[in-house]
Amino acid sequence: MTHDTTELDLVDKTIALIPGQAWIHVRQVIVTALVDNMPGSVVHRLTGTYDDFAQAEKILFDYYELPEKKNELIIDAFKIMGSANTLQLLESAQLERFITDDIPSTDSSAVSSMQGGQAQDN
Repeated sequence: MTHDTTELDLVDKTIALIPGQAWIHVRQVIVTALVDNMPGSVVHRLTGTYDDFAQAEKILFDYYELPEKKNELIIDAFKIMGSANTLQLLESAQLERFITDDIPSTDSSAVSSMQGGQAQDN
Protein backbone atom coordinates (compact mmCIF):
# COMPACT_ATOMS: atom_id res chain seq x y z
CA MET A 1 0.00 0.00 0.00
CA THR A 2 1.45 3.37 -0.97
CA HIS A 3 1.63 6.41 1.25
CA ASP A 4 -0.95 8.20 -0.95
CA THR A 5 -3.38 5.28 -0.68
CA THR A 6 -2.92 5.23 3.09
CA GLU A 7 -3.55 8.96 3.30
CA LEU A 8 -6.69 8.73 1.15
CA ASP A 9 -7.93 5.86 3.29
CA LEU A 10 -7.29 7.98 6.39
CA VAL A 11 -9.13 10.91 4.76
CA ASP A 12 -12.15 8.67 4.12
CA LYS A 13 -12.09 7.35 7.71
CA THR A 14 -11.75 10.87 9.10
CA ILE A 15 -14.67 12.18 7.05
CA ALA A 16 -16.82 9.21 8.11
CA LEU A 17 -16.25 10.09 11.78
CA ILE A 18 -17.31 13.73 11.46
CA PRO A 19 -21.00 14.28 12.32
CA GLY A 20 -22.96 15.98 9.55
CA GLN A 21 -23.92 18.92 11.75
CA ALA A 22 -20.27 19.55 12.64
CA TRP A 23 -18.98 20.46 9.18
CA ILE A 24 -19.36 24.23 9.58
CA HIS A 25 -17.40 24.01 12.83
CA VAL A 26 -14.81 21.68 11.24
CA ARG A 27 -14.40 24.08 8.32
CA GLN A 28 -13.93 27.03 10.69
CA VAL A 29 -11.42 25.20 12.90
CA ILE A 30 -9.33 23.93 9.98
CA VAL A 31 -9.43 27.20 8.01
CA THR A 32 -8.40 29.15 11.11
CA ALA A 33 -5.49 26.77 11.72
CA LEU A 34 -4.41 26.95 8.08
CA VAL A 35 -4.40 30.75 8.09
CA ASP A 36 -2.69 30.91 11.50
CA ASN A 37 0.20 28.95 9.99
CA MET A 38 0.14 30.67 6.61
CA PRO A 39 3.20 32.64 5.49
CA GLY A 40 2.60 36.28 4.63
CA SER A 41 3.42 35.58 0.99
CA VAL A 42 0.46 33.19 0.75
CA VAL A 43 -1.81 35.69 2.51
CA HIS A 44 -0.61 38.26 -0.04
CA ARG A 45 -1.51 35.98 -2.95
CA LEU A 46 -5.00 35.45 -1.49
CA THR A 47 -5.78 38.99 -0.36
CA GLY A 48 -3.34 41.40 -1.97
CA THR A 49 -1.83 42.30 1.41
CA TYR A 50 0.61 40.53 3.70
CA ASP A 51 -1.41 40.83 6.89
CA ASP A 52 -5.13 40.56 6.11
CA PHE A 53 -5.57 37.24 7.90
CA ALA A 54 -9.30 37.84 8.46
CA GLN A 55 -9.84 38.23 4.71
CA ALA A 56 -7.74 35.12 4.03
CA GLU A 57 -9.96 33.17 6.45
CA LYS A 58 -13.11 34.45 4.75
CA ILE A 59 -11.80 33.52 1.29
CA LEU A 60 -10.89 29.99 2.39
CA PHE A 61 -14.06 29.55 4.44
CA ASP A 62 -16.11 30.47 1.36
CA TYR A 63 -13.95 28.28 -0.90
CA TYR A 64 -14.54 25.16 1.21
CA GLU A 65 -18.25 25.89 1.73
CA LEU A 66 -19.70 23.49 -0.85
CA PRO A 67 -20.46 19.99 0.47
CA GLU A 68 -18.32 18.43 -2.25
CA LYS A 69 -15.31 20.30 -0.82
CA LYS A 70 -15.26 18.19 2.38
CA ASN A 71 -12.70 15.76 0.96
CA GLU A 72 -10.58 18.59 -0.38
CA LEU A 73 -10.63 20.37 3.00
CA ILE A 74 -9.36 17.31 4.85
CA ILE A 75 -6.83 16.46 2.13
CA ASP A 76 -5.49 20.02 2.13
CA ALA A 77 -5.27 20.02 5.93
CA PHE A 78 -3.34 16.74 5.84
CA LYS A 79 -0.98 18.12 3.18
CA ILE A 80 -0.38 21.47 4.88
CA MET A 81 -0.52 20.62 8.58
CA GLY A 82 0.15 16.89 8.44
CA SER A 83 -2.30 14.13 9.22
CA ALA A 84 -1.35 13.80 12.90
CA ASN A 85 -1.73 17.56 13.52
CA THR A 86 -5.05 17.62 11.65
CA LEU A 87 -6.40 14.70 13.67
CA GLN A 88 -5.27 16.33 16.92
CA LEU A 89 -6.99 19.54 15.85
CA LEU A 90 -10.22 17.68 15.10
CA GLU A 91 -10.04 15.79 18.38
CA SER A 92 -9.60 19.06 20.29
CA ALA A 93 -12.66 20.49 18.47
CA GLN A 94 -14.89 18.16 20.55
CA LEU A 95 -16.98 17.05 17.58
CA GLU A 96 -18.88 14.54 19.71
CA ARG A 97 -21.04 17.41 20.97
CA PHE A 98 -22.58 17.56 17.48
CA ILE A 99 -23.79 13.96 17.61
CA THR A 100 -27.57 13.72 17.84
CA ASP A 101 -29.94 10.80 18.20
CA ASP A 102 -30.36 10.84 14.40
CA ILE A 103 -26.70 10.02 13.85
CA PRO A 104 -25.17 6.76 14.98
CA SER A 105 -22.60 7.58 17.62
CA THR A 106 -19.01 6.50 17.24
CA ASP A 107 -16.40 5.72 19.82
CA SER A 108 -14.95 9.09 20.86
CA SER A 109 -11.51 7.54 20.93
CA ALA A 110 -11.67 6.61 17.25
CA VAL A 111 -9.73 9.67 16.12
CA SER A 112 -7.16 9.03 18.84
CA SER A 113 -6.68 5.47 17.69
CA MET A 114 -6.31 6.65 14.09
CA GLN A 115 -3.59 9.03 15.22
CA GLY A 116 -1.58 6.28 16.83
CA GLY A 117 -2.14 3.64 14.22
CA GLN A 118 -2.14 5.27 10.82
CA ALA A 119 -1.30 8.96 10.88
CA GLN A 120 2.38 9.23 10.10
CA ASP A 121 3.71 12.60 8.99
CA ASN A 122 6.78 12.88 6.85
